[in-house]
Amino acid sequence: MLKGTWTILEFHRLNSERRDLPDERLEPIVAVIDTGVLPERLDPSRTVPGVNLSGEGIEQDTTDGNGHGTLVASTICNAAGVRVMPVKLLGDHGCLLADEQLEISFEWILERHAALHIAVVCASFADAGHLISDERYRPSRLQVLISVLRDAGVPTVAPAGNRYRLCRADNPQGMAWPAILREVVSVGALQREPAGLRLSHASQRLHADLGTACHTTLFAEPGPPGGTSGAAAVVAGRLAGLRAASPAARVDELVAQLLETGVYARDDSPLLWPALAMPEPEPRGSTWLTPPA
Repeated sequence: MLKGTWTILEFHRLNSERRDLPDERLEPIVAVIDTGVLPERLDPSRTVPGVNLSGEGIEQDTTDGNGHGTLVASTICNAAGVRVMPVKLLGDHGCLLADEQLEISFEWILERHAALHIAVVCASFADAGHLISDERYRPSRLQVLISVLRDAGVPTVAPAGNRYRLCRADNPQGMAWPAILREVVSVGALQREPAGLRLSHASQRLHADLGTACHTTLFAEPGPPGGTSGAAAVVAGRLAGLRAASPAARVDELVAQLLETGVYARDDSPLLWPALAMPEPEPRGSTWLTPPA
């Protein structure tokens, strides 16, 4: 296990060269940092053994006593040719038992991502924050780990948070941690209304125009378990599929592929928000997912 005393330079030396590109015949793996998985709820061919770093139970026991991780994994597995690896971090009550376990989880992935062909990390959790900047976390041990993984071609996907109704009176924009970290692919949620798809009323959001160097990367219609966690799971699956098709692409290039359709969603503000294009074509005359003029 990597030690907490490692410096930024040592982390970058560990990944100074591009990661070994996975054999194209191998399906990309998404490491799901969550509450574990219930194997009987998933196709066994779509899961690989993971690790329990939650502090509850033995290291080999990644059984999900909560259900959240299993739902996230099931949504990721909807992407063709993608497998999931449980990294059990949260206990059966969905809580982090020890702060240092989060960094240990990312260290475990960083050490093994090339050998295990981990293409994407889905960190499907959020705190109660509503921030417009990540300055307080720069540099932090977690920020460095996520940055090094991104430089190695492994994006970390995280939900923007579901506390918009509670937070918007204080600030109309903001995201939870760790999605606020600029190296993270942060994901907000869309919701389907009679007029079409718009930003979810619960989804937190941060626009690039605010100029803080942090912003919500894109929005997606969520799968189970719903909310921004379900939206992040959808995006994680899509990114893993793109990695399989473009094994040498950098993370910025994969994200650009997700957004290349130029589809945008709206909320009650004049702003346009980048959205993941849905599989079904836009109905003629519909007002949902309106591209910018």
